[in-house]
Amino acid sequence: MKQRAFWVFLIVFALVLLGPHTLLAKEIKVLTQFPLSGPHGSLPEVGWGYIDYMEWVNREGGGINGQKITYFLEDMRYDPTVEIANLNRYLTQHSRDELILATGYITGALKPLIQKINVEEKLPWIDGSYSSEIFGPEGGPSKYPYYYSLGATYGYQNMILIKWIKETHKGPGKPRVGYVYSPTGWGRDGPPEGKAYAEKIGVDIVAEMEYPYTATDATNECMQLRKTKAQYVIYHGYSVTQSATAIFFKTAKKVIKNVTILGTHYTNNPVFGSLVCGEAYDGYIGVACSAIFDFLPRSATPMDNNLVKFIHDFAKKYRPEEYKKGLKGGIRDMGLYAGGQIYAIIIHEVLTRAAKAGDLSREGVKKAMENMVWDFKGGYGGQSFSYSSHTIPMMRLYQAKVKMVKMGDKKVPTGSLDPISDWINTDNIKW
Repeated sequence: MKQRAFWVFLIVFALVLLGPHTLLAKEIKVLTQFPLSGPHGSLPEVGWGYIDYMEWVNREGGGINGQKITYFLEDMRYDPTVEIANLNRYLTQHSRDELILATGYITGALKPLIQKINVEEKLPWIDGSYSSEIFGPEGGPSKYPYYYSLGATYGYQNMILIKWIKETHKGPGKPRVGYVYSPTGWGRDGPPEGKAYAEKIGVDIVAEMEYPYTATDATNECMQLRKTKAQYVIYHGYSVTQSATAIFFKTAKKVIKNVTILGTHYTNNPVFGSLVCGEAYDGYIGVACSAIFDFLPRSATPMDNNLVKFIHDFAKKYRPEEYKKGLKGGIRDMGLYAGGQIYAIIIHEVLTRAAKAGDLSREGVKKAMENMVWDFKGGYGGQSFSYSSHTIPMMRLYQAKVKMVKMGDKKVPTGSLDPISDWINTDNIKW
């Protein structure tokens, strides 16, 4: 009898160790890719935010049920071919039952990876892309079951700007809107939805033009907008750090002085907006998928958002020198630091939920995200969102305030992005 009981114990123990959902017999591996270098310059802060939080999880946060996460961080250089090559290398080097979650950054890699991620590998993939094609009504979980986004689609971002224009416009006649977008997949994603919605609610699109990243002058574009008597310009598909953005904003302020410039998520940054565009950034209206994490100067940043306060407190504790140095060789913008940390926070949350459900596998991670209802550490003013749509459907409208202040013998910019709306859940809007 004792011998039989001993063998039963061994069999059960082996099943626990070798079963598909075990926490003990395999490593928990995650691959993350960021543009730490490349066409937008060197962005080490993104990596710092990610590494700091993942190290906290493993050292002080208890890991995942006491087990450390083996995390890999790669520089994809804002290049989809690099992102795809990195992924393929890791897929050949690590087993399916260990590499259970991956993250990416841009739409350019999502499309070529559709078959591999969603059909062959069935690997949950969290991305910084807000692609309307992938995550909008024509895509989504039924078509791309393993893709997840960190924000509302560019289509919805453009539509909410059109909605704001319609609701706040003063004066006779319909609002007159010009579209300026980059000649890229990113730039062309969103305007079609915005234009269709404008026609539906009575907003006139009077101009539409592509403006290249390499532009050294924006006079022709701004003159065209003036001729059409555009009152608003939606500027989409650019980063606020690009020289082309500064050129456009500064030229628009001279040529079409009374126009309101509006933009989508990646044009919202009070630090670089103020430094790069100066007072031309003042009055800009933007829609962002997350809180604004840094003002200029940093001491002016409000801490009424729980996630903002959490990330600032975290940086002060775990990267104090870089936090103090700020623009002088440290964390130049807390938005960059937060960008990396947000990925780490959601990875930790998802894996924790999968572990609690007893299923640390690719399918277990997918189920955890499908069922997730969460407030993201209070990042949306106490509101929770459902991840069942595979997007975080939260947005908020902000307005830039930039003022030149004299310090010594020179003037320097101060800048903020102040909320002009409550948090908006796109899942709840009847368009």
